[in-house]
Parts: sequence; structure tokens; C-alpha cells
Amino acid sequence: MPQCLKCKSNRVAKGRIESYESNSSAVFRPKGVRFLSFTLTGGTELSDEAYACLDCGLVWSSTQPDKLAAFIEKHCDPT
Repeated sequence: MPQCLKCKSNRVAKGRIESYESNSSAVFRPKGVRFLSFTLTGGTELSDEAYACLDCGLVWSSTQPDKLAAFIEKHCDPT
């Protein structure tokens, strides 16, 4: 079982992050997306697996790093 990334607790529940729209995957939307940037997804798709810490409440998932880097390069302001 994974360990919490924030508090290092082993009390972690496995689940998934749901999308607000029933026909689309949940996405990670990075900070700094340009106002007039056109994207169909709004971010990069998250993995179907997600975890939540029962002690501190942190919830996390993952996304493909190459797709995340490409999305940020194309749609976000440089920081």
C-alpha cells in the first residue's frame, strides 16, 4: 500500500478521481493556462487510480509526464 506524500501515514484508501462531466476523463489543469488558450481537454488526463490519506485528507493521482510537459509548453504562460 502506498504511503501518504504529505504526512507519511500508511492509512491510505485507494479510489479514483471522477470527472464532473460524465463522458470525459478527469484532468489535471496546471496553473498559468493562458486565458485564450484553446484546449479540448483543459489539462492532462489523470490515471484511473487515485489515493486518499485517512489521516490528513490528501488526495492524489498521476498523469503522464511527457503529456503534461507538452501541455504546459503549448498552453501555459512561462513562469
